[in-house]
Amino acid sequence: MIDAIGEAVAGHVVERALTRIGPALIFWTGGALAWLSANGGWEKLVALGTDAAGLPVLAVLAVVALVLAGAYASTTLVTLLTRPVLRLLEGYWPRPLRRSLVKRNTERQKALSKRLSDLEAKRKAPPAAGTDLDQVHADYARSEARWRRLPSPRWMMPTRLGNMLRAAETRPFEKYGLDTPSVWPHLWDSLPDPARADIGAARSGLDRAVAAAIWSLAFVSFTGWSIWALPIGLALTAWAVLLWAPYRAARYADLLEAAFDVHRTVLYRKLRWPLPTNPDEERETGRAVTTYLVRGLAGPDPTFTTDAP
Repeated sequence: MIDAIGEAVAGHVVERALTRIGPALIFWTGGALAWLSANGGWEKLVALGTDAAGLPVLAVLAVVALVLAGAYASTTLVTLLTRPVLRLLEGYWPRPLRRSLVKRNTERQKALSKRLSDLEAKRKAPPAAGTDLDQVHADYARSEARWRRLPSPRWMMPTRLGNMLRAAETRPFEKYGLDTPSVWPHLWDSLPDPARADIGAARSGLDRAVAAAIWSLAFVSFTGWSIWALPIGLALTAWAVLLWAPYRAARYADLLEAAFDVHRTVLYRKLRWPLPTNPDEERETGRAVTTYLVRGLAGPDPTFTTDAP
């Protein structure tokens, strides 16, 4: 029984370790193949294998430990780079570099708003001769989906990924008066476990996509050994930056916004805050709750409820 438990625990530890350093092992394996292509190819690999077969067991274990240590070290470095690279992909650049892209995205957002208004008018008006209502509804749905990924003009970012995340971060303030960075730690503590698990998994997926972009761009450094490292590294970087990271960002943004939409009243109840009764009152309540959580309030208002959380 004890042996079975030990084997299960050991297997779980090995699985987690391989999952963590898996990208690093793939990266360094690719680097080794690039080096071999410039230093004898298959014959060199066979010679290295023959030499390794004659080494003592301790020497082989030392080499394996060195490889694993290198994989862990490079994984740690990429992990440390993930957040600053994510901010770079979001578009937190010097103002002169981002001004023209922000202006273009702002104009795009205004054009989408106007198109939504025109399509909404067509949806509500009596159908005119030759009007394809199914096409109107489809155009409205597509335009609305694009509009949701853009924040208000004052929050606009220069990149697609940055606008996805900024829209999710700022919309709770626009809808409910809740400042996301200030309120999020308290709301996170109030979320049910399934919601936290989903949001955590979505954020981890976004971080993995950014890490994949870092690994792929670093793979270009092997071009000196193999010219194929250049197109492979650039292609994988473009895939991670343009497709995988935005896909993961959209998932994370949807869950972040949904957390405020569905669970904000749970936070109000845990704070014993009176629930708002209409949208205008809720915006005032949200701003007051934000101030209360950041700096606190003085005076008799509001009167806390006595309901149990």
